[in-house]
Amino acid sequence: MHDMIVAAMQENRAIIKAHIERMVTIFEAIIREGTEAGELKVEDPAEAARAVNAAFTPFFHPVLIEHCVQHGEDTEDGLRAQIRFILKALGKSA
Repeated sequence: MHDMIVAAMQENRAIIKAHIERMVTIFEAIIREGTEAGELKVEDPAEAARAVNAAFTPFFHPVLIEHCVQHGEDTEDGLRAQIRFILKALGKSA
């Protein structure tokens, strides 16, 4: 399964681009909702969404995930730390 996903990512750039755009749209909606509710402090939800997507790339990309697993890195702890960092960067208070 992993090899199929990696091959698809290398051969189907249009599909990957559409997927990334969809993820950014979802992140933007979540950020905008949080901002409107006063839970986040973001001036530009679209820009923040692109930054959030970039920050999560190591956890989305199968080759990077494989690298972490092969080198014994705790991806769950890393992901949780990244989520905390992103929320803090978006102005979320503890």
